[in-house]
Amino acid sequence: MSIKIEGFEKFVAIGKENADAFAKSGAATVKAFEEIAKAQQAVVAKNVEKADAAVKALFAVKSPAELADLQGKLARESIETAIADGRKLAELATSALTAAVEPINARFAALQALTKVAA
Repeated sequence: MSIKIEGFEKFVAIGKENADAFAKSGAATVKAFEEIAKAQQAVVAKNVEKADAAVKALFAVKSPAELADLQGKLARESIETAIADGRKLAELATSALTAAVEPINARFAALQALTKVAA
C-alpha cells in the first residue's frame, strides 16, 4: 500500500535544492579561506624580505642625514604597503563572502517567488 501526499515530491525537491545551496556555500567558504590564507602568507613573506632589506640598508648608513632620509623613506613605504595589502585582503574577503552567500541568496529568492505564487 502506498500513500501519495500531494506536494510531497515538491517539498522533497525544495529540501534537496536547499541542501545543495548550503553545500555550495560551504565549498565556496572553504575555498575563500584557502585563498585568504595564501594571500596572507604572501604578504608575510614579502614583509620579511622587505624587513631584511631595510635592516641591511640601515646598517649601510654613513651619516645621520642619510639615516633620517632612509627612515622617512622606509616609513612611507611601510605605510603604503600596509594600506595596499589591507585593501587587497579586504577585496578578497568581500568577493569570498559574496561567493559564499550567493547560493543561499538564490534559494531565498526562489522560495520567496514560490510563496508569492502560492499566495
